[in-house]
Amino acid sequence: MSWMVILTQVLLPLALLAWMAFYPAAGWLAWGLQLVSVALVLLGIGLVSLWAVPPFWAPYAYGLLLLLITATHLFREGIPGPGLWQASAASSVMILMAAVLGLLGGYLAWHAMKGRVLPEEAVVDIAPPFPPGHYLIANGGSTPMINGHLKTLNPAVERFRPWRGQSKALDIFRVTPLGFHKNGWQPTDPARYTTFGVPVLSPCSGEVALVVDGIQDMPVPEMDRDHMAGNYVAINCGDFFVILAHLRQGSIAVATGDRIRTGAFLGQMGNSGNSSEPHLHLHAQRGLPEEAPLAGEPLWLTINNQFPVRNDTLHIF
Repeated sequence: MSWMVILTQVLLPLALLAWMAFYPAAGWLAWGLQLVSVALVLLGIGLVSLWAVPPFWAPYAYGLLLLLITATHLFREGIPGPGLWQASAASSVMILMAAVLGLLGGYLAWHAMKGRVLPEEAVVDIAPPFPPGHYLIANGGSTPMINGHLKTLNPAVERFRPWRGQSKALDIFRVTPLGFHKNGWQPTDPARYTTFGVPVLSPCSGEVALVVDGIQDMPVPEMDRDHMAGNYVAINCGDFFVILAHLRQGSIAVATGDRIRTGAFLGQMGNSGNSSEPHLHLHAQRGLPEEAPLAGEPLWLTINNQFPVRNDTLHIF
């Protein structure tokens, strides 16, 4: 957990909640602006930030605390002071500063919510490429605010062109039922992450079109930028290809040309390539160019007809 995560996803929400609890503004307008500003900041952080550490339920806990603080204040104090604005000068400055943060939070929330809508473009549906368990979407959605892969859609940036096919990809963690995904504080050993070693299954019936193996799993948070996708398997699902990347070195159990069925074992999740910590990279594309296999035309992807976006949890039974 980086200092930025600690600041924006722990300290800032707790500070705002404490401010609401212990320093409620006097006057309906002042108190209302204070409440709305805090709510928008929490909403923006909750929708845009990745909730792996702290876990996915943390923003819901913040929201529940805000509701309890608000209800308790109204029950004990009633109307927050006479008039519209009875806040002191210092309190007014704090409220206006929070309002600016609230506007930013609202902007982030708006773009995150837009990203939860599946565009009316080409989309393919696949089966879950992993066994029963609990999974967290780290990157996914239709706006760059919640899916960093979308930046490679920009044709003006030459270095993005070989990776265009992954522009609508998903990044997925395996988590515990309580949402935790590693053993220890910032462990460097990828084996201490719940994702590492999880079986990867074929999401469709088809033919193995390409296999890349032999690339080492990196210690966290080092990344291998010379082999961006790391070890991966490309499956020809008929009229599209699915790529499953960052697999564990030596775990791939299929070879190019193999015919496979949905659910067939392909390998294990790992930490090879340009991966800051163990996860499964998953995307669909049309075509598999020989000179740049991941430069195909990107496709939106659903899993069991669900459009996964950042912080969604998938429970496979």
